[in-house]
Amino acid sequence: MQVVRDRAGVSNGSLFHHFPTRQDLTAAVIAAGLDDHQRALLAELTGDARTGVSGAVRRHLRWVQDNPSVARLLLSTPPDALRASVSEPVLNANREFFTAVADWLGRHGWKQQPQLRVVLALWIGPSQECSRQWLAAPEVWSLEQITDDLAEAAWIALAPILRGNEKGSGTEGTPI
Repeated sequence: MQVVRDRAGVSNGSLFHHFPTRQDLTAAVIAAGLDDHQRALLAELTGDARTGVSGAVRRHLRWVQDNPSVARLLLSTPPDALRASVSEPVLNANREFFTAVADWLGRHGWKQQPQLRVVLALWIGPSQECSRQWLAAPEVWSLEQITDDLAEAAWIALAPILRGNEKGSGTEGTPI
């Protein structure tokens, strides 16, 4: 808390007025990080399916690289612990984010098969794993080195469940 107070340039009283405990501060950081990350990803979901799929992967990796401390917190905390640490309005905003993603996917041919959690794992899961590896050793390599490959892999994974005729996917849009 002392480091936060020093970096923020506020008094102890001011800091503890807004964040009485370390858990309160952590919850605020998680809420702000989720909101920022989710807004960035939603901004990529424009245009055709291929552009949205690869754009979300690219933006995710850029966000991680730009926000390593918050990314480390979000990617290293188990989902149940994250949910338990935030308020009901944050949970509602999170649900709205996933509803917006599902709506976007539906507009591009997803018929709700496979389940959304599977689609998201195929889409962003590899990027999250590479992000975890990079966060553990950022001085060794760059996320930029793998961005194109991950964006293309995400499209290859999702193209069969989305409209197959978008930007030369070579698929017929058949659900997997």
